[in-house]
Amino acid sequence: MDPEQNEREQLKVLMLENKRLLSENNMLLHKMYRTAWWSFFFRILWFFVIIGAPFLLYYYVMEPYFTSLGSSFETFEAGLQEVPGWKQFYEAMGGDASGGE
Repeated sequence: MDPEQNEREQLKVLMLENKRLLSENNMLLHKMYRTAWWSFFFRILWFFVIIGAPFLLYYYVMEPYFTSLGSSFETFEAGLQEVPGWKQFYEAMGGDASGGE
C-alpha cells in the first residue's frame, strides 16, 4: 500500500480485497459441497451394486440352472440313499434319512 494514500483509501482497498477473497472462498465452498454430494450419491449407488449384484446374479443367471437341474439332483440324492452306509452316516450327521435335509 502506498504510504501517501489516506486512511480511507487504504480501507477501501482492503475491503475490496476482502470482498474478492470472500467470493473466492464462497465459490470453493460451493464446489466442495457439490463434490461431497456427488461422492455420497455414488457411494450409496456403489453399495447397492455391491449388495444387489449377487442377488441379481443368482436370480437371472444361476436360478434357471438350479431349477432345470432340480429334478436331476433329487434323482441323484435318491440314488445316493442306496449307497451302503450312506443312510447311517447321513442320519448320524443330523439329516433326515427319508430323502432330504
